[in-house]
Amino acid sequence: MIDQLMILAEAGEHATGGVTPPMVGIGVFVIMLILLGITYLTGGTHQRKRRDSDRHGDH
Repeated sequence: MIDQLMILAEAGEHATGGVTPPMVGIGVFVIMLILLGITYLTGGTHQRKRRDSDRHGDH
Protein backbone atom coordinates (compact mmCIF):
# COMPACT_ATOMS: atom_id res chain seq x y z
CA MET A 1 0.00 0.00 0.00
CA ILE A 2 2.83 2.39 0.83
CA ASP A 3 4.49 1.69 -2.52
CA GLN A 4 1.29 2.62 -4.35
CA LEU A 5 1.08 5.82 -2.32
CA MET A 6 4.65 6.70 -3.28
CA ILE A 7 3.97 6.04 -6.98
CA LEU A 8 0.87 8.23 -6.79
CA ALA A 9 2.82 10.98 -5.01
CA GLU A 10 5.57 10.82 -7.63
CA ALA A 11 3.07 11.03 -10.49
CA GLY A 12 1.27 13.93 -8.83
CA GLU A 13 4.51 15.76 -8.15
CA HIS A 14 5.52 15.53 -11.80
CA ALA A 15 2.09 16.65 -12.98
CA THR A 16 1.53 19.61 -10.65
CA GLY A 17 4.85 20.30 -8.93
CA GLY A 18 3.29 19.42 -5.57
CA VAL A 19 4.51 17.38 -2.62
CA THR A 20 7.59 15.26 -3.23
CA PRO A 21 7.60 11.51 -2.46
CA PRO A 22 10.07 11.86 0.43
CA MET A 23 7.70 14.32 2.11
CA VAL A 24 4.85 11.80 1.77
CA GLY A 25 7.06 9.11 3.32
CA ILE A 26 8.03 11.38 6.21
CA GLY A 27 4.37 12.27 6.73
CA VAL A 28 3.34 8.61 6.85
CA PHE A 29 6.18 7.91 9.32
CA VAL A 30 5.09 10.75 11.61
CA ILE A 31 1.46 9.61 11.51
CA MET A 32 2.52 6.07 12.42
CA LEU A 33 4.60 7.37 15.35
CA ILE A 34 1.64 9.41 16.60
CA LEU A 35 -0.63 6.35 16.40
CA LEU A 36 1.98 4.28 18.24
CA GLY A 37 2.18 6.92 20.99
CA ILE A 38 -1.60 7.02 21.38
CA THR A 39 -1.72 3.23 21.54
CA TYR A 40 1.03 3.20 24.19
CA LEU A 41 -0.68 5.81 26.33
CA THR A 42 -4.11 4.19 26.17
CA GLY A 43 -2.88 0.58 26.34
CA GLY A 44 -2.14 0.58 30.06
CA THR A 45 1.11 -1.41 29.86
CA HIS A 46 3.08 1.51 31.31
CA GLN A 47 0.87 1.74 34.40
CA ARG A 48 1.46 -0.05 37.69
CA LYS A 49 -0.62 -3.08 38.47
CA ARG A 50 -3.53 -2.61 40.85
CA ARG A 51 -2.10 -4.90 43.54
CA ASP A 52 1.17 -2.88 43.58
CA SER A 53 -0.73 0.33 44.20
CA ASP A 54 -2.66 -1.33 47.05
CA ARG A 55 0.58 -2.19 48.87
CA HIS A 56 2.14 1.23 48.42
CA GLY A 57 -0.94 3.31 49.12
CA ASP A 58 -1.43 5.68 52.01
CA HIS A 59 -2.88 3.89 55.08
